[in-house]
Amino acid sequence: MTVHTFCQSGQQEIVKGGVHGAACMIAAIMAAYNIAAWCFRREQHLSTNALVYTLAVGWEAKQTLRHLRKC
Repeated sequence: MTVHTFCQSGQQEIVKGGVHGAACMIAAIMAAYNIAAWCFRREQHLSTNALVYTLAVGWEAKQTLRHLRKC
């Protein structure tokens, strides 16, 4: 299978969904850490990170579901 074939819609959607699912889990862990750290340290970069990673969780969850619906 070539990269071109893999990247086409309908090809290996389980794998693509798995990659996005893994990214979602990592983003969730990073969001949780930054939220917890912000609660104790109140540094601006922690609140910014928490927001960015929380948005990333939503984006990756959406992408995961999009790929898995094609199965």
